[in-house]
Amino acid sequence: MTQNELLAAIEALPKELQFALANSVLDRLAAEGPLPVSEQLKAEFLQREEGFFSDPSKGETWEAVREELFGK
Repeated sequence: MTQNELLAAIEALPKELQFALANSVLDRLAAEGPLPVSEQLKAEFLQREEGFFSDPSKGETWEAVREELFGK
């Protein structure tokens, strides 16, 4: 089965089952240890961290980010 075929099969499932499957996969990956992070992403994290520490008032709380992303 190709990646596209697998994705199509997953997309045919009810949304609740898609979320449960995604959580299960992420839990299994997390149990194996940290995922590799690219140098580009590490640099982005460092830049954002430095920006936050230079002016914390420009940051957003997790609650605000979560509301923006998920509506709650």
